[in-house]
Amino acid sequence: MKIVKQADFDYFADLAFPHPVTFTINVTYPITGGTRTEDVTLSGRLISFAETNDGSVVSPVYYYTFTFDNLNGPSIPIQDATINTTKFILNDNAALIVGPFFSPIPSSQLWLHTQSGLGGNSETNWVVNIWKVDNDNNLIPGTEQTFTYRQTTPHDYMSETFNRTDKLTPAGGFGRYAITFKRTDNSSDASKLQVEEIHAVNVRTNVVHDEDSLVMVKVRATENATSGRDRKYNALITRHVISYNMTTQQVDYTLRPSRKFADIALFNWLVVGQQPESSIDIYGLYQIQSEIDVIDPRLGYFDYTFDDEDVSLGSRMETICDAASVSVYDDNGVLSFTRDSKKTSAATIFNRSNTKPDGYSLSYDMTLPGGYDGVEVQFRNPDTNKQDFVRYRISGNSIIEGSPAKAKKFEMLYVRNRFQADERALRECKRLIYSRMTMQITAMADGEWVNIGDMVKVPDTYDTNQQAGYVTARNGNNFDTSERIDFSGSMFVVVTDSLGNTTARYPATQRSDTPFGFTAAVPNIILNIYDGYDVQSPSRYVIATSTELDATQWTITAKQPNGDGTTSLTLEEYSDLIYP
Repeated sequence: MKIVKQADFDYFADLAFPHPVTFTINVTYPITGGTRTEDVTLSGRLISFAETNDGSVVSPVYYYTFTFDNLNGPSIPIQDATINTTKFILNDNAALIVGPFFSPIPSSQLWLHTQSGLGGNSETNWVVNIWKVDNDNNLIPGTEQTFTYRQTTPHDYMSETFNRTDKLTPAGGFGRYAITFKRTDNSSDASKLQVEEIHAVNVRTNVVHDEDSLVMVKVRATENATSGRDRKYNALITRHVISYNMTTQQVDYTLRPSRKFADIALFNWLVVGQQPESSIDIYGLYQIQSEIDVIDPRLGYFDYTFDDEDVSLGSRMETICDAASVSVYDDNGVLSFTRDSKKTSAATIFNRSNTKPDGYSLSYDMTLPGGYDGVEVQFRNPDTNKQDFVRYRISGNSIIEGSPAKAKKFEMLYVRNRFQADERALRECKRLIYSRMTMQITAMADGEWVNIGDMVKVPDTYDTNQQAGYVTARNGNNFDTSERIDFSGSMFVVVTDSLGNTTARYPATQRSDTPFGFTAAVPNIILNIYDGYDVQSPSRYVIATSTELDATQWTITAKQPNGDGTTSLTLEEYSDLIYP
């Protein structure tokens, strides 16, 4: 049928062919004694469509041409009839047909999964039509096939659902196929046919998978359509990543299975992120991993997979390291790491000689910080792959397992290890108990060389029991100081060397010849003695009782460089009791 192009027929131009239709035309055909003209309705398949024009250069006329086959209709001599151009009505006739569905990939087999919900003494009947298609989903002639199916029930009264799989090997051979389903009997509440899935299957034999792992997934049949179910499966699989040799200090690019956070962080930075080795403190990263392995390797696991490709490289590194309680920071263009753990010595000392009074503040929480009375850590249970919780509450100075009234919450769904989550929750509870003071200081040039996570000594400027200053001279074990020292009880001293590193605590006693000094058996370290020219930053000291020295220990939680060369530091109280 060739007609002038009309918008009413655009619908049929976009259909997948072949497609069942009915159409009404006006015909004139011979009868005894003359001819008869009438409208007739025919059914058939629309198998192709074309758009043409009359060839005019100016204002051409466009036509639609529809081609049909498998015609059925009234018993008239249609082959001898004349088709009049007065009428052409085209209707879609696919109401009882589902599809066509197109194969996503070429295959040699088609597996059809259906579900028949049948009441007593009922059945379902259906016809499956398949045909091979090209890349544009057009019919390849000569590849059509029809399959007829019937599902019955042995029950006279009981209802039952029957799941079945019908495997087809198309005569058209390997390729992509279109599939339609047509119900040939009436549907009712006692006779329901449901198409669950269609699989394009290629059977492979004698295939060797040298570097692959095969996983068999078994799914229990359901009374509901699988299209409405979550088709995601979770597998506990150890990833293969690169590593690092601490002895040779060389990156080992051989892929091996590992759960260590350091290996996974290194793999993400160097391989996934394509960053140079010089941009990351690899040795420092693996020093932390070694420390964790000595305590318990489970504290250094990272078993999470990033599903979202839009997660930035920096965010991935923070997530990987946070699972092991490790902080990530930029140190002059080098990615560096520090772990929230017990510190054996302070990174440096900040006192009046290398800080400014501007911005100094000290606060103390008389109750538990933030009003929290416990901790809740949310993690991912590896057995169920659902969120799970570890909860502890504080009663006095004791930590009890259970739900607190007001929990300090940590959402760590990238942790898939209850041991890790439990250790983190206990540590955060202890922090609420033993870390109640915060401090703000403005450090001079020395503030540039410390980092977040460092433990430093900062005497309280207004606390006379925490005495500090800088060393002006040393003669053996006798030290001269810039400040007068008042001795009371057993005193200990900590001194910084020429690099700003602190010594351990050493007993200090009063000198008989001057109040501006002390005697202590400090090792023969290199000291900075201020001369105004070559040495601008002298070695510093803190002297106090053991208890008071403990009160001078702080952890850096924030660092903000200022425009005048100073650095603003935020600190919280450090205590060995926080850590196991």
